[in-house]
Amino acid sequence: MHALREGFTTGTAAAASASAAVSLLLGQPLPAVAEVTLPPFAENGTPLAPDKISRESPFEKTPSLVIPIEHGDVENDIAFASVVKDGGDDPDATHGAHIVVHASLRCFSVEAGKNMGASPHRPGWIPAHPKGPPVEMRVFSRLVYIYGGKGVGRVTLPGLPVAVGEPAVNPEPRRQIAFAASQTAQKLGYDGPLHLIISVPDGLKRAEHTLNARLGIMGGISILGTRGTVRPYSHEAWKATISQGLGVAEALGLRTVMFSTGRRSERLGFALYPALSEQAGIQVADYAAFSLREASLRPFSQIIWVCFPGKLLKLAQGLEWTHAKTAPADIAPLAEYWRESGGAEDLLPFLRSMPTAAGAFALMEKKDAALRDAVLRRLAHAAMESMQSWLAPVPRTSSERPKLVLHVFSTEEQLLLTLKTD
Repeated sequence: MHALREGFTTGTAAAASASAAVSLLLGQPLPAVAEVTLPPFAENGTPLAPDKISRESPFEKTPSLVIPIEHGDVENDIAFASVVKDGGDDPDATHGAHIVVHASLRCFSVEAGKNMGASPHRPGWIPAHPKGPPVEMRVFSRLVYIYGGKGVGRVTLPGLPVAVGEPAVNPEPRRQIAFAASQTAQKLGYDGPLHLIISVPDGLKRAEHTLNARLGIMGGISILGTRGTVRPYSHEAWKATISQGLGVAEALGLRTVMFSTGRRSERLGFALYPALSEQAGIQVADYAAFSLREASLRPFSQIIWVCFPGKLLKLAQGLEWTHAKTAPADIAPLAEYWRESGGAEDLLPFLRSMPTAAGAFALMEKKDAALRDAVLRRLAHAAMESMQSWLAPVPRTSSERPKLVLHVFSTEEQLLLTLKTD
């Protein structure tokens, strides 16, 4: 089995495109690759590296990545370059996207790119039309203006690290892109301002496979990347999505959030709570403890959890991370609960050999539905104890802690149990 391959973020792709576009703009041939400095960056736009960087040589000794440039051209004093985003072996909605940056020494307007039509002979070339005003970045004394173009979303709800109305380019990628463009310009002897439009030709379609719309990011994807590279099956990316969802819910003044492990359980939850705002729904996947801690640090009065028997069993086991591969469910306690509740002994070996909790509960129901319900209640109480233990130890009275509501559905989508804290 081969090792999983790392990739790079949309922010790194945009930074490479920006560097190549500026190089073209300043009279250089299109480079085959761009060497891009990776985050983190300071507020003044300079990299933060383990060894300190002096102001006299800000572009030395910083972690970097060499990114292939797909295509580029220059016309009417506007240059563009594109990079194909490579997510490695991470299942990312943006893998394979063309991240395009147009660069100019002057402000962009709707008229700026009217003669830059897409052409089959120029595969990355799209109109350089900004979708709104730019974000102003500063790298030392240089101003870099970053505009959102086609396929890059715009923020419409509060609670995200980007202000409402701005292009969905997160703070760290903004600094990374501005630094890459400024670095190239400085090396080529240009000291003036730079104007950059970031576009993703199929970004609107790719955004359909993300949670952007729920977060209020409309019209395309986000340009992300706190570290510049993508680790396969990134824990950081999932946690960031959860935190952003909670941030939006808090900013909207919601008092209740609803956790689910995926689309199916979330759909069942919204069926129970039809009046609940869409932004209250947070798909937390396997991050049980992390999500509860994050939510309990915010002013929510109620946290709803919707799950199936398999996840319930893992919560009862106290597994903070519930992925099937690294945190397998232990079926043995179900058999013991069955025996302690007075269940028939002849069912025990069958229960212990069942590969899934859903299968074990199906056997119990067939034998004695009332006893199945008793086992389910015991399991739910154990799960609730785990969930309460994961709430952050904030200095509030117990009555002020968020109330927990647990709903358990069968795999046939029947509500099996509801449990609430006092």
